[in-house]
Parts: sequence; C-alpha cells; structure tokens
Amino acid sequence: MAQAATTSSRRDPEGSQRKILDAAELVFGRKGFDAATLAEIGREAGMSGTLPSYFFGDKDGLYDAVIARLFADRDAALESVCAEAVEIATGPAGDPRGALRRLVGGYLEFVEERPGFVQVMTRDALDLRRRGRATARRHSSAFQRGVAAIAAAFGPVPGPAMDTDQLVISVIALCLFPLEHDATLLAGMGYVARSPGFSERRAEHVVDLLARALTPPAS
Repeated sequence: MAQAATTSSRRDPEGSQRKILDAAELVFGRKGFDAATLAEIGREAGMSGTLPSYFFGDKDGLYDAVIARLFADRDAALESVCAEAVEIATGPAGDPRGALRRLVGGYLEFVEERPGFVQVMTRDALDLRRRGRATARRHSSAFQRGVAAIAAAFGPVPGPAMDTDQLVISVIALCLFPLEHDATLLAGMGYVARSPGFSERRAEHVVDLLARALTPPAS
C-alpha cells in the first residue's frame, strides 16, 4: 500500500501534495500543531508517513503551506463576493442593506463550506509558540474594501468618523463567533451553528445590527 502510494505520488506530484494538504488541514484542525504528526497526516492522506516531509520539508513547512492555502482560498472566494456587494451598494439601485446581506452571506458561506478554516485558525490563534511566524497575510483586502464601500454607501453618521478597520473586525467577529463556540456557548443555548437554517438567521441578524449602526438618523 505504501509502495503504491509512493509510486502514485511520483506520477502525480500535484495531486499528492493536494491530498497531503487536505489531510493536514483535517489533522491540524482536529489536534492542533503540537499534537499532530507527519506520520498521522500521511496515513490520513492514504500515503506513506514519509511523503509529507518529502514534499514540505518538516511539520512547520507543511503547516505554513496549509495556512497559506487557507488564506488564498478565502481571498479567491471573497473577491467575487465583495465585488458583487460593492456593485449592489453603489449601482443604480443603491441598496447598501442588500450589499451587506451579500457580503455577510458570502463570508458565512465560505467558512461553512470550509470548516478547516475556522478550526485551524482558532487553534493557530492560541499557539503562542508560533505567534511570531509570518505564515501568510492575515486579512482580506477585498473584504476590507467591500466593508468600507458599503459603509460609505449608507451615508455619513453624525459624530466621530466610522473606523472602517474596527468595522471589519466587528463583521468578522459576528460571523465567526458562533462557529468557533458551537460546542460551548451555542450548545448550552440549544443551538447548533451548522444546523439547517441557522446560518441564514445569523446572517440576517448580523445585517440588521450593522444596518442599524450605519444608517444615518432621520432628520
């Protein structure tokens, strides 16, 4: 079996690397960096335990590759979502609330379809040993631009200028928190974040909160 997997990896190195990255995302998300082993990741991929190090050098190299792929896939998914949201906000119809709905809904779609993103990032945030490693760019510039454009489309709100960086943080926090705490806070309240209908209700709630905060008061 190991010999067959090794032979296959030589014939299709790109496919083998993809399988290893898929397996590593699962194992790192399930166990964290320290508890995961290259041998276990190799077994999860259905390959020899030595192949992860053959392609990625060591566990740090594989982990960095997993993080880089997660953020690259997030950026690719959000580019089109944010472009659509900005068009909704600034187009002829000028519907900033609809734009918020597309932006928030698109973000939730990605993190639901890619559970490894939330799992790996949650564990990565707690890993003090690796905190200084610059493994990848940590924010989506498209998402940041989208939030800023949509906030501007709502119009000026009296008082201090809206800090769009803080707004980006708030939007992401409102979307990610239920998924990060599905087994703790939500379970205690009788909810399951990945159950049918929860994401839609959550998206509408987040949109309602943000729209209320961004809509200028009637004169």
